[in-house]
Amino acid sequence: MNLPALLFVDGACRNSSSGNRTSLINPATEQTFVEVAAADIVDVNAAVESARRAWESGWRDLAPGKREAVLHAVARKLREHLEEIAQLETLQIGKPVGDAHDEAGSGARVFEYYAGAVTKFCGQTIPVARGGFDFTLRQPMGVVACIVPWNFPFPIACWKAAPALAAGNCVVLKPASLSPLTALKLGELAHAAGLPPGVLQVLPGSGSAIGDALVTHPLVRKVSFTGSTEIGRRIMELASRDLKRISLELGGKSPNIVFADADWERAAETSPMSVFANTGQDCCARSRMFVERSIYEPFVEKFVAATKKLVVGDPAKAETQLGPLARKQVRLWWRASALERLLS
Repeated sequence: MNLPALLFVDGACRNSSSGNRTSLINPATEQTFVEVAAADIVDVNAAVESARRAWESGWRDLAPGKREAVLHAVARKLREHLEEIAQLETLQIGKPVGDAHDEAGSGARVFEYYAGAVTKFCGQTIPVARGGFDFTLRQPMGVVACIVPWNFPFPIACWKAAPALAAGNCVVLKPASLSPLTALKLGELAHAAGLPPGVLQVLPGSGSAIGDALVTHPLVRKVSFTGSTEIGRRIMELASRDLKRISLELGGKSPNIVFADADWERAAETSPMSVFANTGQDCCARSRMFVERSIYEPFVEKFVAATKKLVVGDPAKAETQLGPLARKQVRLWWRASALERLLS
């Protein structure tokens, strides 16, 4: 399998201006399997300026029907490469390959959905005083920076890029340094499907090295970020300096609440995956259970039995439900926490 390892800028793969590279480690083997180019500030400037040129030179003014056709073509191209996308996701973050297949398919569906939405962006007339006439038109903003986390790299990249492109914007996509491969493959496949050069750029690299430069770049008019609350606050502060629009999806935890009059037996059997899916690496993992007292003991019994049936193993095997944790820091924390629970 050909591993994407370079920046994707202006419709082509290229090395970073600094020549710096980041080693990727397969979490299942803890072995380095590829080195990926790491963008720096020079690359950020080049990518954003290229995106701006692409926006001004035609993408924003492309007839809606033509933009719809391009995005449908992107969706078809993704479907042709679902297996490759899934294998890359499993390789870089240890996601069970069955889940990776589902998420690769969801990315294609996202592009199909927003392709259908292209022709549905409408203006609006607004009632005003007699003799007046007021109306709104929805216009693309320009360059959108999309910053993607490592736990669901491909679907979140599609969730961010597809609607921005459908609305006539150009995108600079910044994947997490742990998981850049499927974002790079998205850039290559989208371009092969007919997306013009510069409309979708992909910059792998450290957020600490290029994050501020991307968020504060004067040509970036919108920032979409999924990640930690701490970094989200930082982005909000930086974006406020020139009143950029922002969308923030930050950390959180959610409980499952089960009442006695619900189908609690089914809830007990299915709830384990609400916290253990993606090996628990999910900002909305339901890591707490609130259970009505009258069903508490039988619920716990069934919940524990269902948890013991989960298949932990090699993420490349179809039967695996739980693979390795994606990062060494997380793996070390998980082991220490487990030891602490056993000793307490």
